[in-house]
Amino acid sequence: MAVKQIKVPDIGGFSNVPIIEIYVAEGDTVQSGESLVALESEKAVTDIPSPFTGTIKTLNVKTADTVSKDSLLASIEVEETEKETAGKTNERTDTDGERSKEEQKVTHEMKKDVPSFQDSKEPSQNRSLSHATPSVRQYSRELGVDLSQVDPTGPHNRILREDVQNHVKSMIDSPRSAQGAPLEDFSVYGTIEKVQLSRIQKISGPHLQRSWQTIPHVTQFDQADVTELEKFRKEMKKEYDQLPLSILPFVVLAVVTALKKFPRFNASYDEHDNKIIHKFYYNIGIAVDTEEGLVVPVIKEADKKSVTQIAQQIVELSGKARERKLKTEDLSGSTFSISSLGGIGGTGFTPIINPPEVAILGISRMSIQPVADGERFVPRNILPFSLSYDHRVIDGVQGVRFTTYLASLLSDIRKVIM
Repeated sequence: MAVKQIKVPDIGGFSNVPIIEIYVAEGDTVQSGESLVALESEKAVTDIPSPFTGTIKTLNVKTADTVSKDSLLASIEVEETEKETAGKTNERTDTDGERSKEEQKVTHEMKKDVPSFQDSKEPSQNRSLSHATPSVRQYSRELGVDLSQVDPTGPHNRILREDVQNHVKSMIDSPRSAQGAPLEDFSVYGTIEKVQLSRIQKISGPHLQRSWQTIPHVTQFDQADVTELEKFRKEMKKEYDQLPLSILPFVVLAVVTALKKFPRFNASYDEHDNKIIHKFYYNIGIAVDTEEGLVVPVIKEADKKSVTQIAQQIVELSGKARERKLKTEDLSGSTFSISSLGGIGGTGFTPIINPPEVAILGISRMSIQPVADGERFVPRNILPFSLSYDHRVIDGVQGVRFTTYLASLLSDIRKVIM
């Protein structure tokens, strides 16, 4: 038996990355590649796998600890046979090569998640700004935080990233605290149960609350006659019987076409420069329901894919989401999101915008409704949908034009696929 150390791999040169969950305990047996801990980046959670198969001898970290590259996570007791020992050098080289590729992906995505350090020439506007690094200034701008209102805890009264985060948390908590006393003891009325939020809910909840509190949401409701689309979809489904072909891939294609006609919906709003950033690439986030909550994997370059390719990617990403196998790159880079509740029910809902996007589409359940054709009422397949958008960037007229155009595309899908 041999005892080996498990350390944090290269995470892009960043330090003090928080551990939000630990999956193992001392005495547990783990397999090589099995996740040990989860680190939280700005947009996703990255699992750190075990490079060995064996038994956890000591666990050197706990939840909420911060780690950097080469921080000791645990020690593991592994078996070494003579054959393994003889080939240890080559095996280590191969394993390290494979691990380095994975680490490069993690490093690349975490670098994208962390604000840039290139704006150091920005002039100071007050005393607080002069005591914050450029990265902290940019981070505060992304969250809409006035640094002059943040209490510094760093050396020489410097404002740290954690100070900005604590300030945001205090702003989020303030409406609750203003309501008065904490919740009463409901157990006096009967049996109760307290359940912890899932990991995804803990991460997404504050993000959604900030979105709702800082972005002026407007939701436009509309519906599309998708009778002809449904006929076409069923014909294609017979031809591609191995592929679960729902209406969602067609909606993705129609959305991309609409985004090209109305580019402001495929943009981000830079509050600091008071400018709109148009994006000429089309990465569509698709909300997926999992046991732990909603996650939003991204279909990259959706404008370059066919309906069957999009359908296949939705199936693959949904499976990875439910098996908790999504990588950081699967969750980053979206320009517009779609949340589909059509498989469950409902006639409409108000989806919350996923910053830094400025719009999101909600799909509800399709139903058969009587529609007058001029002489009589005929049954038609009607798909209700709702579009939430940032009113700072998009006005009501643009919102209606987008939904009207989208409805026309879904009513005649030939405009999209031809």
